[in-house]
Amino acid sequence: MEDLEVICPECGEANYLLAEDLEELTPDDFFECESCGAYLQILSTDPLEVVVIEDGEEGLFVDCPECGLTFEVDGEDEVVCPECGHRFMPDWSDIEEDEEDLA
Repeated sequence: MEDLEVICPECGEANYLLAEDLEELTPDDFFECESCGAYLQILSTDPLEVVVIEDGEEGLFVDCPECGLTFEVDGEDEVVCPECGHRFMPDWSDIEEDEEDLA
């Protein structure tokens, strides 16, 4: 059995479920989209259907300048990448501009 590509209905990015995990999946299991952080619930396993149970895009997300991982943060001044451990100061100017556009 091969790994299975699952497209996130929230962000459209691909996620991969490992072949060894597929046999144990049942409806009502869930996983987190690696790109946007949305929680996806499995509705059926044959064929595989998923639904968003919690949006991920409402939080604040940053891209690590060292390894490129996108992850959620709480708006703190300095963050640490959970993948590579790189410490950096996010550029919040893009977020502030987006909020001004909405006003």
